[in-house]
Amino acid sequence: MDELVTEIIVIAVVLLIIASVVVRRFWGPRSLARRAKALSDVADSQGWTFTAEHGELVPLVQRLPQSLGRARDLITSAVVRSEPTRLDVGSRILHVLKGTVGTRRVLIFDWLAGHGTGAGRAALVFLHTVWAVPLPQPQFWVQAASRSQPHDRWRPGRAFQTGDEAFDKRFLTTADDAGHVTAGLTPQTRRMLLESGFDGWRLDPELQMLLLWTHSRRRYAPVEQILPMTQQAMRIAADAIATQRRG
Repeated sequence: MDELVTEIIVIAVVLLIIASVVVRRFWGPRSLARRAKALSDVADSQGWTFTAEHGELVPLVQRLPQSLGRARDLITSAVVRSEPTRLDVGSRILHVLKGTVGTRRVLIFDWLAGHGTGAGRAALVFLHTVWAVPLPQPQFWVQAASRSQPHDRWRPGRAFQTGDEAFDKRFLTTADDAGHVTAGLTPQTRRMLLESGFDGWRLDPELQMLLLWTHSRRRYAPVEQILPMTQQAMRIAADAIATQRRG
């Protein structure tokens, strides 16, 4: 009887493994296809352009937490001004929406961040949706990213507290100077970030952009939230621009 039970358990485990592989291979592409169609419809409704996959946007994500590529390669790239590093194993930039909201340009895309095992496979995958809003010459670098994210420890900068208990509990803030934190993360911006679905915020003077993103092991930002979150991104960008003008 014990041998029979053992055989049944082994067979059940094998069947579960096979089923999970089949579901990933069948459901994954179908799910992406449905998302691509839905986001294409969103782009059409706003008069934006839609591109299914775009591998040339690496510079927008290679310095974010959960960066694409290895830190050593990224440091070398920054020092010698070489070409941006390529996407790591299993990483893709998908579903790129490009357009304007009012008079301000916006770029929105899904970022599948896969980390290679060294054997040509992605062992760990995170799903992000990224909003990139051009700004008129940001004056400093400062970032707030949810504490659940793997943080890039190699970039110059220090961790700071904003003095906002709720914000500091949810986000890790890094910058080169405490004054940049005060100037960039205004009470208004902190409030909007806490009320939003974003997991990260960055002012990037090199890219001359405000970057906002979601972070998950399970899903990208829901399609039905793309336009509301874009409006949130525009309000956050407006506060960043007003801060620069006051400075």
